[in-house]
Order: sequence, then C-alpha cells, then structure tokens
Amino acid sequence: MTNNFHNSPNYGTINIHQTTVGYVVPQRSWPRRHPILTLILGFFALGFVVEYWWLALLGAAVWLGVRSYRKREAGRELARQEQMRLIASAHAQNQAFLQGNQFGTHGHFPVDGRYIHPPQG
Repeated sequence: MTNNFHNSPNYGTINIHQTTVGYVVPQRSWPRRHPILTLILGFFALGFVVEYWWLALLGAAVWLGVRSYRKREAGRELARQEQMRLIASAHAQNQAFLQGNQFGTHGHFPVDGRYIHPPQG
C-alpha cells in the first residue's frame, strides 16, 4: 500500500480525509445546535398549551389510550406465544407416547427425577 499524502504540505498531520473515511461523524441533537430557537419554540409551545389547554388534554388522553392499547396487545401476543409453546410441547409428548418413548408418558419430569429430553426428529 502506498502513501498518497507523502508530497502534501500536511504530511505527518492527521487529515480530515484520513479520519472520516468510512466513519460517520456523530451530530449533536437539534436543540443543542439551535439553543435560542429551541427556547423561542418552547415559549411558543407553552403559550399554546396555556391558551388551548383542552387540546393538550385531548392529546394526552389519546396518547394514554394508544399506549394502553399497545400494552394490552403486547400482553395478548405473549399469551398467544405461550399457548403455542404449550401446544407444541403437548404435540411432541403425544408423538413420543405413540412411539413408546417415556418422554410421552412422563413429560419433562419423570418419576425417577431425571430430566428427559424430547425425541429429536
């Protein structure tokens, strides 16, 4: 590999080109880049909320409703996944029972206390 910068006047220094190739420079957030504009917009929003408090209350109610709906749906999805896991385990035990494996009779917890792995296949 050759050094293409050996004749440059900045040889031996760190060039922007050398340090940013393949690397994205992190950018500060919008409020940190524009603090005065953020302050003005914050005062404008505060005035809007004071003047139209009922609209802010309506927005908060909608936000809480959507949040509770998503939480309920996530709980239902977890219950559905658990139900599917139990169905798959029962099916595996039934197939093992039909093939004469003791996993099908006792499940994961046999009488002698050893853990039995379900048959593969």
